[in-house]
Amino acid sequence: MSQGTDIEQLLTEHAPMLARIAANHEVNLAVREELLQEISVAVWHGLARFRGEASVKTYIARIAHNRCVDHVVREQRHYHPLDTDAPVEQAPETFVSESEHVRMDLHAAMLRLSLGFRQVIGMQLEGFTQSEIAQVLGISEAAVAQRSSRARKQLEQWL
Repeated sequence: MSQGTDIEQLLTEHAPMLARIAANHEVNLAVREELLQEISVAVWHGLARFRGEASVKTYIARIAHNRCVDHVVREQRHYHPLDTDAPVEQAPETFVSESEHVRMDLHAAMLRLSLGFRQVIGMQLEGFTQSEIAQVLGISEAAVAQRSSRARKQLEQWL
């Protein structure tokens, strides 16, 4: 199996996680798809430098988060601030279940969080440990715990 095929398999395997990371940073569906393409290219190039110091999933998440942070900073320079009252763009659906409404409400509330809080909560929802989150974000585990606690309090107030 070639290295290209290995990378394609990793991108396919982690595509849902990458899509959720992008969705945590970009509300506009069309821009989110472009961001996801940027993330995929960055992962493709970044895996050549993977040294095995963390799990592949953590390494891919770090690349994705770094690309998303770059995107948010770039967009803030060109755009107006996120209108938190605007509806989150979703794929059209004919029937939305109660659990889907809860998920959509959580996602909309998460988009209101500051970037640092959003990153921590998003990664926790992906199943990352505090240690892995600290590695990806380049912060201490204590900072992860503090951001998580503050973010949960804000989400509880909003929801």
